Amino acid sequence: MSEKPHIMLPMGVARYPALHMPDTKFVEFGEYKADVVVPAEKAKPIMKKLQEVAKEHTGKPLAKSKNSCWEAVIDDDGEETGEIMFKVRVKNKMSRKTGKLWDRRPMVIDGQKNPISTDVAVGGGSKLKVQAEIDAWEAANKRGVSLRPLIVQVVDLKTWQKGDLDAFDEIDDDYGEDQSGDYDDNQYGDDDDY
Repeated sequence: MSEKPHIMLPMGVARYPALHMPDTKFVEFGEYKADVVVPAEKAKPIMKKLQEVAKEHTGKPLAKSKNSCWEAVIDDDGEETGEIMFKVRVKNKMSRKTGKLWDRRPMVIDGQKNPISTDVAVGGGSKLKVQAEIDAWEAANKRGVSLRPLIVQVVDLKTWQKGDLDAFDEIDDDYGEDQSGDYDDNQYGDDDDY
């Protein structure tokens, strides 16, 4: 396969995305992730297409419930939920020639096709449409098929943060108001004392 085909995944719910910066937990130079969970019925046509590519490239089909392109979503009781998670990931690489990092961040856009800044942390639960490249790869006498994100459209943004802001009440006399006059610059001694 000379030109790698593109495929549009059905709109799905993001699962542990890494789009504003690469995830470096298991990959040295980082990995961008646009994994999406979709109902199995909507996933079937995509799974069929990926199976065709896998059979042509490797000579055998992908495993049905878990493979390099998708896995069945399992609940806390170990039962399948009727959903499929497409694994859409791309690893950054270091150029052997130049020694520079090849940052492979996919284009991330909003509903009006405007680019989304890397300052925006797209979180789990966001609704995404993902255009992916079907990568039929070969390395070290192995062959496989995987999905790489090309363009990710954020349809419903859920940002992630630590903690719960709803646990706090609004306070009338807060720190943000002018507190001048109450602070003594020398109450802890001179800087020379340290």
